[in-house]
Amino acid sequence: MKFKYLLAACTAFFLVSCSNDDELPQPTQHGDIVGLNIKDAKYIYTSGTNTRSSSAQYRQIKKDGRDMELSWIDNKGDTIKINDLSKIWDINKTYLMINTAFDINYRPLPGDPIEQREGGYSYLIDKKTEAIYDLGIGLNGENAITDNKGNIYATDNSFGSFLFKIHTQDASNLKLELYAQTQTQDKIHFVINNKGTCFYGYRYIRPSYGTQQFIISNFIPQTEYGNAFVSHDNEDLYLTAVSGEYDSYKLVVSKLSEKQELQSQIMAETEFLDYWEKPQPNNIQVKWNERRATMLINVYGRTYEYILATRTLTEIPVNLSGFFTKDYSTYVTANALYARKSVDKLDIIALEDYSIKELDLSSKDIDFRSIYTMDGSDLLYFAGFQYSTSQSVIGTIDIDGNVEITESTPNPITNIIQIN
Repeated sequence: MKFKYLLAACTAFFLVSCSNDDELPQPTQHGDIVGLNIKDAKYIYTSGTNTRSSSAQYRQIKKDGRDMELSWIDNKGDTIKINDLSKIWDINKTYLMINTAFDINYRPLPGDPIEQREGGYSYLIDKKTEAIYDLGIGLNGENAITDNKGNIYATDNSFGSFLFKIHTQDASNLKLELYAQTQTQDKIHFVINNKGTCFYGYRYIRPSYGTQQFIISNFIPQTEYGNAFVSHDNEDLYLTAVSGEYDSYKLVVSKLSEKQELQSQIMAETEFLDYWEKPQPNNIQVKWNERRATMLINVYGRTYEYILATRTLTEIPVNLSGFFTKDYSTYVTANALYARKSVDKLDIIALEDYSIKELDLSSKDIDFRSIYTMDGSDLLYFAGFQYSTSQSVIGTIDIDGNVEITESTPNPITNIIQIN
């Protein structure tokens, strides 16, 4: 499948704006949109209200500190105001993905029918060449994964029940492959290692070669659903599930390997007491403890720690259930798990020893509008409003509650993403 080839600029972030039926793209006199002026951006944010796309401004802060508008670029070199931009994701070091409700070069004439694609329009942007590729489908880049050949895996943006692989070896002829799909309309959950071995739908496994599919019971007997995780180097794919029947169950961790065929090896198991429910999708959740280099496994509110180095699986005494589901009240850094209790108070569980304490930010003179994390960092990051200076500010918070402001702007910040 060939993709429409355009030129463009690049960066990374996740922004949401609401479109309105009375704000459909209007005929314009500019040339074809071929870029986005995001080169060397450190932050991208929306300023103003989110309720109507025309009132939200898309802005950026460059690495040299300049605060300027985020704009399309046409083939004449002119900048164009952005009215239709739903999301942008940083996919990897090479690409980012943007989503729009309409074709970026859509120019309806009076009386023409409005052309919209289910799931919107997705474009892949090369950060170095500043080229944009029309992917021909609406994709969700939030949980996109890249393998060791640079191929990208992402679900569709309409129902989320299809997993697509974007072959990126030939930039002038990107190819889209339907890699996996669920048997229902449920959104697909998937985990992929560097080779492309894929676990999806909480029970299916696809090797990196061919199109043959397996189910989790082929590798962990007496189970129907489970979860998966990858090793720190993303080379190995592990399965974890509750195995057994009646009143005898075990929590099992199994490692997959691909040689002549897909095989597995049981790495650890422990008796799972008081288990009476038949395993269902999403019963088991997994999350890395970066500080201890271990995998945390949550099963019906009970948390176990799998230590890869010793192949041991033990229950830990702290309830971490609330940290396994991604939402806007919990944050995971390299050294702690944070749970937001109120506007300016957070509970902290230190990943080093699972001790618990409270972080109180009420005396910092800042209204914290947005708190987020960066992969591999010990710090929390924030955007907010500082009352003493009447400025919007961006900064960091360490585990002891120390606040450092790194940027300030007079523009109100409603959504923000920091760019790697």
